[in-house]
Amino acid sequence: MDGSPTPLFVADVFAKVLLATFAAVALGWVLAILAFGHLAVRDIVGSVISAVIFAYMVHLWIVMAQRTGD
Repeated sequence: MDGSPTPLFVADVFAKVLLATFAAVALGWVLAILAFGHLAVRDIVGSVISAVIFAYMVHLWIVMAQRTGD
């Protein structure tokens, strides 16, 4: 380590992870609509909020792994 702090946000990494997460969410929405015939607004809002939080956590995991060389 060179002593510089690890950034808490790397836009490029976050964008890629968020795109992959939203793709998974969209697939989940399609499967839910096929299974149940509808999707409530609260389900859509909740999954978008959860997807952003999940993507940020995975982004931090990737950034920390790159930083430590694992």
